[in-house]
Amino acid sequence: MIILVRHGEATHHTEHLTGGWTDSVLTAYGKQQIKIVAKMLAKDFAKHPKPIVFTSDLQRASASARIICKALGDVPMIIKNSLREKNNGKAAGLTEEEARKYYRKPISEKELDHANYEGGETRREFYNRTVKGFEDLVNTDENIIIVAHKGTLQNIVFSWLGMDIDEVNEKNFSLDVRPASISVLGINKWQEHAIFLLNDTSYLQKDSTLGLFNYKFSWR
Repeated sequence: MIILVRHGEATHHTEHLTGGWTDSVLTAYGKQQIKIVAKMLAKDFAKHPKPIVFTSDLQRASASARIICKALGDVPMIIKNSLREKNNGKAAGLTEEEARKYYRKPISEKELDHANYEGGETRREFYNRTVKGFEDLVNTDENIIIVAHKGTLQNIVFSWLGMDIDEVNEKNFSLDVRPASISVLGINKWQEHAIFLLNDTSYLQKDSTLGLFNYKFSWR
């Protein structure tokens, strides 16, 4: 089982900062969101072997992962820089208004090899970096939790579905990944790459388990 968790609400959301490699931190509400996520995960894993937790090193993600690890019983947290959001180069740390003067407009929105900011990544570079890092993590039979960012988690889902970045671009495909949302990937009983849950935040309004072990994984 691969559980994808986006970090909770962060200061770049509320203070109009650029995202990417801006090292924003969780807001008070973001911490509250992730504490609920952590509580739900702890309930689901109460009678099962604890998962391995991987996280981006950016503070909004690593702080979220730390809360989850504590709720699970102080399981180890493994930091992976490959799980960072897209590198926005010179715009990192700036307000959205400040970043506009450094923005380099692509010829079209379909460009894969254009960096919007000096020192930043292209869409292709970001996808390749993310997917390479993800493939290194899933070479295990253990359940894992990945705590990361919207763009990073989108790339992981694209890759899980067998789509390279050219196909994603050609089909104009995307998906939403809200703060503190949970998605679940795995191999189903027909040995297919499956998405069992996607961009779910319904648990924020209820006090129950996520039912992670009710899905029809290949080992069920």
